[in-house]
Amino acid sequence: MRIDRTRLTREGLPFRCQIATRFSDLDVIGHVNNVAAAAILQEGRNRFIHHCELFKLAHAQLVVASTLIEYADDLLHPAPVDVGVGVLEIGRSSLRLGQLAWQGERLAVYAEIVQVTRDERGAVPLPDSWRQRLDAMRIKAD
Repeated sequence: MRIDRTRLTREGLPFRCQIATRFSDLDVIGHVNNVAAAAILQEGRNRFIHHCELFKLAHAQLVVASTLIEYADDLLHPAPVDVGVGVLEIGRSSLRLGQLAWQGERLAVYAEIVQVTRDERGAVPLPDSWRQRLDAMRIKAD
């Protein structure tokens, strides 16, 4: 499965933040390595969830069920990385987020992440208090 890159544009992402790169993120040829790039995406999602105040609205667990990442260009240190996040789909107990990571004009990473709400017994429906906020954070089509 490939990411539909036409759905993920900087302009269409409702949430953006900037994440610092670290020297320890580098691989042997001086690029931010793929593991560090995935961690940068995770930090962007965490900031998105806090921006939406989801955990202030309901005490549900939100876990990653699926991660699809495509690396399109290099991320370099010491420049920070811009990360955009938006909602692609809202399901009964899951949401699918689209993400981009870029530096300057270079789009470097595309990602789609499925997260599921759960409790100790397994998947549970998304809290109603989350749905309106998540709906407002949908990725806008060009």
